[in-house]
This record gives sequence, structure tokens and C-alpha cells, in this order.
Amino acid sequence: MLKNRTFVIGLGVGIIIGALLLELMYIGEKSEDRLARLGEDPTSEQKLYTQEEVDALLAAQEDSAEISNEVNKSPVEDATDSPAKANVQPAAPTSTPKPAVPTAKPVSVKKVLRIEHGSNLTSTASLLEKSGIIDDKTAFVNQMKKDKKLVRAGYFLFHENMTIKEAITIVTSKPLSKAEADAFESS
Repeated sequence: MLKNRTFVIGLGVGIIIGALLLELMYIGEKSEDRLARLGEDPTSEQKLYTQEEVDALLAAQEDSAEISNEVNKSPVEDATDSPAKANVQPAAPTSTPKPAVPTAKPVSVKKVLRIEHGSNLTSTASLLEKSGIIDDKTAFVNQMKKDKKLVRAGYFLFHENMTIKEAITIVTSKPLSKAEADAFESS
């Protein structure tokens, strides 16, 4: 009887240890999968932006909204505006009108550039420097590497002599559609 009892206890302990080892293997696989996905999906993590980056993103969105408004502007609106303006009679001037004072708003030349799919960081920096968007491509490359950001491919709206932070924010944000880029270039 002692031999059977020892065998049964050993078998029970072996089964329990085997089950624990199997559970540890499953936990290890889940951890490995989670770690692998952590590096692949940057959108799952919350990102903190500096005020300059937020301002640049807002400016890019406003420019994008202007472009889409120009694209979506219907000719019917223009036709209805002109007859109404034609029926309005100008009032007789009672005094000499003063000339309007122009505001001294600096004119920023806006450009749409296309960053090709597969472009590396150096070629993107060279393109931005040739177009007059940034002044120092080395500083741009170094800042992109420091921030560990990737350049996106597509059409982007820039203005001349941007800061490096603004240019980085734009090339890492959502690109314009082809229709938006064409509409901006034609206007």
C-alpha cells in the first residue's frame, strides 16, 4: 500500500507542477506579444505636445480647412451674390471718404510640397531646404532623430522660413489629399 500511496502523491505533485509551468508559459507569451505591439502602434500611447507644436498643428488644420473651403465653394453661391450686389444703390457720399490704411501684416508665401513614399530623413530635409522652408537641414535631421519621429509621405502645406519645430509638426501630421493640394496650387 505504501508504494501506491507514494506513486499517487508523486503523480499529483507532478500534475500540479506541470499545470503551473504551463500557466507561466502562457503568461510569458502574452507579455511578449504585448511588448511587441507596444513598439508597433504609436497611436495607442498618449502624446504630450508643446505649445509650439499645438500652434503649428492648429495652423496646419486651418490651412487645410481653407483649402477644403475653396474646393467645396459652389458656383451657385457666386451667382446669387452678384444680382443682390447689382440691385444695391450706393448712397450719395456726404463727406470725403478717407483712404483705408493697409495693415502691416507680413505676407507669408505658402507652398505645397510632396514628400515621396520611401523618402528618408536626409532627402526630406534637403527638399525642405531647397524650397526655402527651413534654413538648416542638419538641425532638422538632428531634431527629428532626437524626437524619434518619422516623416510621412504625401502633400504638405508649408510657408517660407518656418521654425524647425513647425516643419517637424507638419511633416509628421496628416498630409493633404491630392484634391486639396491641387486646389491650393491652382489658386
